[in-house]
Amino acid sequence: MRKHAATVLIGVFCSLVTYFSAARLYQWAETGQLAVLSRKTHDQPEFVSWGDDRPSFVLLFALYLFFLKNGLLGMLVTCREVWLRGRGWEP
Repeated sequence: MRKHAATVLIGVFCSLVTYFSAARLYQWAETGQLAVLSRKTHDQPEFVSWGDDRPSFVLLFALYLFFLKNGLLGMLVTCREVWLRGRGWEP
């Protein structure tokens, strides 16, 4: 039973990572600005655009794509695992 719970929790975590990454990339598609994860000083902007800071924009965009890809792959692996366990095969 613990294996099933762990599999479902991993699937939920991957779903959340995918959801938030997709939301940030969708926001970028609408506004042209990426939300910054965190800034330690208050004088820096909360959003990064291509024209303002290209290296930070590229790094954030790549990070969000990385999270999106890994979240989707994690969800696929979780679905496969649940399907195989439902058919009686224990890895």
